[in-house]
Amino acid sequence: MSQNISNPPPVCCPVCGSREAVPVRKNYDAGLGCLGLLLFSWWGLLLGLLGGNDIEMYCQNCGYRWRPQGRGCLAGCLDVAAAIVAALMILFLILLFLVFLTGGV
Repeated sequence: MSQNISNPPPVCCPVCGSREAVPVRKNYDAGLGCLGLLLFSWWGLLLGLLGGNDIEMYCQNCGYRWRPQGRGCLAGCLDVAAAIVAALMILFLILLFLVFLTGGV
């Protein structure tokens, strides 16, 4: 008994139409890092680490990068909201630690 397993269609680049697209894993999200820099000074650059481990598609022909279908805009907004909440929590803990060091109010 043999099973007929069909191969998924190849991924094509939306810019040049090439089929030489490969998935790559991001280690740092520069957009979240810049947002953190604007909101929280140099410590905010750490927010870019929250965008790590996302998968992008990379066209080896033209160099275009894009996110695969399926996440949608809401997931990106939730990533930014989670990054802001995490940064605020870290800032609160730092301030709490500084108050503890100075002897309290």
